[in-house]
Amino acid sequence: MKKISICIFLLQSLFLFSQNREESEASYEIQGYFKNYQEFNLDTLKRKKFNYIRMINSIRGGFEFERELDDSLKQSIYTIIIDYPLGSYMRHKEYTVSVFSENDSIIGLINYDVYRGNINSYFDYEKLNEYIESHNKFYKTELGISDFVDQLKKRKIYGYSCGSNISDLPLEHDDIYFDNIRNAKYFRNWLTAFNPELQTFGVEALKYLEKNKKLPLSPFEKKIIEHIKTRNSKLLICGGCVVFPQKYYDEANKK
Repeated sequence: MKKISICIFLLQSLFLFSQNREESEASYEIQGYFKNYQEFNLDTLKRKKFNYIRMINSIRGGFEFERELDDSLKQSIYTIIIDYPLGSYMRHKEYTVSVFSENDSIIGLINYDVYRGNINSYFDYEKLNEYIESHNKFYKTELGISDFVDQLKKRKIYGYSCGSNISDLPLEHDDIYFDNIRNAKYFRNWLTAFNPELQTFGVEALKYLEKNKKLPLSPFEKKIIEHIKTRNSKLLICGGCVVFPQKYYDEANKK
C-alpha cells in the first residue's frame, strides 16, 4: 500500500509540474507579446504563431470598448483569452487588457490575469509620468504610477445592486454607503481618481450627500464634478442582468 501511495503521489506531482510548466510557458509567451505594447493589434495577435499558445480565443474574448480619459489619453479595453494544451486537454487563461494611446500612438499597456490576479504593465514611462503630473496638478492630488495601474488594471462596473430595485436599497460601493456623511472622505478620493467608474461613484455619492445630508461642496469639488460630467467618458454600466459600455451623463443625469 505504501508503494502504491508513493506512486500516486509521484504521478500527481508530475501532472502538477507539467500543468505549471505549460501554463508558465503560455504566460511567458503572451507577456513577451504584451511587452512590445507599441505593436499591439488584435487582428495581428490572432494570427501570430506561438510555441505553447494554440490560439487566441475569438469567440469568448476580443475588443470591448474605447473611451477618452483626460488630456486626450485614450483607453482601449480588451478581453484576451489564450488557449494552451495540457496533455490531451485544452486550458485557458483570461486577461483584461487596457491599451493607452495618445494621438493614435500607443504609450503603454496593462494586463490583468482575471483568475490568478497577476498584474503586468509596460509603458513609455516618460509619457506616463507627464500624464500623471498633469492629473495631479488639475485634481490637486499626489498619485503615482502604482495608483494608475491599480485603478485601471481590471474592468470596474458602475452600478448598484444589480437585479434589485435600487429605490428600496441604500446606495453604496465597496460596502461604503452614500448616506453616511462620515464617508465623504472616500467619495472625495474617488472624485479625483484615474478610473472613470470610480470618479462617477464619487460624483453621485457627493451629490447624494449634498442633497440629502446638506453636505457643502467646495467650489473646487463643483468644478471637478462639472468636468467629469462634461468629459462624459464611457463607463462599463450594469443594467440589471446585462453589462454594457455607455456614456452615463445624458441630459437627465447631468442635473
